[in-house]
Amino acid sequence: MKSQSIPCELVMERLWTFIDRELDTASEAEVREHLRMCGRCYPRYDFQQAYFRLMRRLTTEPAPSELRSRVFRTLLAETG
Repeated sequence: MKSQSIPCELVMERLWTFIDRELDTASEAEVREHLRMCGRCYPRYDFQQAYFRLMRRLTTEPAPSELRSRVFRTLLAETG
């Protein structure tokens, strides 16, 4: 029996930690599976992944976690 996919809201909450590869193995697998199947979440992931790669090229220091959280909350509010 196939397990039910986690909800989009939970994927969006975990997205930056997923991109940063900071999730535990089980959570990472859940997010990856959801993104593979969800046409709503994958484009957001794809955009944020591209943004993250750009930021890595532009700076040698990571953004403070509070800044990342504020940016993520703003993106969620705008797309919600």
